[in-house]
Formats: sequence, structure tokens, C-alpha cells
Amino acid sequence: MSKSPAALFLLVLASQPAVSADLGAYAPRGYLLPPARHVIEIVRPPYSGGFIINAAAFTAKTPACRDWEAGERVTLLAGDWHGRCTDAVFYNVVRHRSCAMWCGEK
Repeated sequence: MSKSPAALFLLVLASQPAVSADLGAYAPRGYLLPPARHVIEIVRPPYSGGFIINAAAFTAKTPACRDWEAGERVTLLAGDWHGRCTDAVFYNVVRHRSCAMWCGEK
């Protein structure tokens, strides 16, 4: 008879996170950036001109932007944030210069 209250208590504890998620209460994970703030996420390999920006791959056309690093803020002057383009031009806010890139990996 003493096992039933303990089992009921464990059942209530196990279902508690699901109840709070249904009510819209959740703990955010990671950091959320404002919508207009984009950064270079990954440079692979370093100093190669291969970038991941907004989860899309871009490749530098010239060596002028090969020194750009992950975490630096960029804005899009031409092209598409998601890599659905042929060419793109990004402006590096930290280094105050723009760079022409191919969309996708070349």
C-alpha cells in the first residue's frame, strides 16, 4: 500500500514539465539575437574565405575578406541571407569594408 503514493508522486513529478510546456512556460536555451543583427557564424577553414552566415554557406571572391572572423557583425548589401542567390555582397561592421561572395560553397 505504501508503494502507491510514492508511484503517484513520481508520476506527477515526471509529467510536470509537459504541463508547464502546454501553458507556454519554458526556459529559453542559448542566446537570441535581434532580427536585424547578423554575424559570421563559422569560418572554415580559418582565413580561407569560406563562411557560414545565417546558416548558409558563402565563399569570398577575393582575398580582401579572408581575414574576417567568426562573431563579427555583418549586413547584407546584395543577395539573399539564406544563400538562394548567385552572388552576395556583405558589409563587415567591425572592419568597415564590404566583400563580394558567391552564394554556396565554391
